[in-house]
Amino acid sequence: MAEDEDNQQGGEGLKYLGFVQDAARYAVTTFSNVYLYAKDKSGPLQPGVDIIEGPVKNVAEPLYNRFSYIPNGALKFVDSTVDASVTIIDRSLPPIVKEASNQVVSVDPAAPEAARSLASPLPERTKIPSKVFDGDN
Repeated sequence: MAEDEDNQQGGEGLKYLGFVQDAARYAVTTFSNVYLYAKDKSGPLQPGVDIIEGPVKNVAEPLYNRFSYIPNGALKFVDSTVDASVTIIDRSLPPIVKEASNQVVSVDPAAPEAARSLASPLPERTKIPSKVFDGDN
């Protein structure tokens, strides 16, 4: 469904960061539901909420229409950067490493989480990521 919307807008779907769009849609839907619930339960404040809602919509809607493309553009840029990095890493890894990692995951599906827990104390900045992000081959 999200890919259909992206294709209708003339853009490509996100390859790696589609979950961010899904999370944003979920957050907006949840916030909207909470707002509607609070509005319904506002009791004697209901007329005041209705009065304020009109001007807020009049201000917020043009702002949304003007700036709504920015998060999507930034997300597409980051997604393409991640794709480029993954492609570089994929080309750099020897096939035997790829096969070994696939075998480990097939034997024990919890292996990636164990590897992450072991790698967490490592320093964040190493030569490999800087080589990948600087574009050196």
